[in-house]
Amino acid sequence: MTEKQDEVRFHARIGDWICVKKGKFGEDTDPMEAAKLLASIYDSFKRKVWDYTGEELDLEELDQIAYDITGAEYDDKKEEYRIKGRVSNKIVTKALQDLKNKVPRRIDIENKELREIAKTYITRKTFELLKIRIEPDPDAFKKYVDKKRKGMIQKE
Repeated sequence: MTEKQDEVRFHARIGDWICVKKGKFGEDTDPMEAAKLLASIYDSFKRKVWDYTGEELDLEELDQIAYDITGAEYDDKKEEYRIKGRVSNKIVTKALQDLKNKVPRRIDIENKELREIAKTYITRKTFELLKIRIEPDPDAFKKYVDKKRKGMIQKE
């Protein structure tokens, strides 16, 4: 009798972007192996979601709203916007309040659905600037699974 196998196959091709992720899982497969693969798929496609959204929305304008509410400034050395110094609870609290209260008024988009997409983009960008990750980090999953395989981590 053969062991039941589950599998994940993700294949995407849009223009020049191609993403292929595969995995087979048996009954004895650690669920974190599946989570690792799914996190990797998620990480790949979420970047493309915003690339394609940029065809409809002015992402630079939305980025500026996130920079304003977090107090991020352009760092010439890193060539990116960053919050200077430590991200304090005060900065996080103010940014969250501004996301709720000020951001909706700053988005000048009449279409309700596109406006919601813009708010989601600004929220994601704000959390990124605040160094708050709300999405699975495929590297963290990989490191965890690798350590677990080597017996360096026991199941909790």
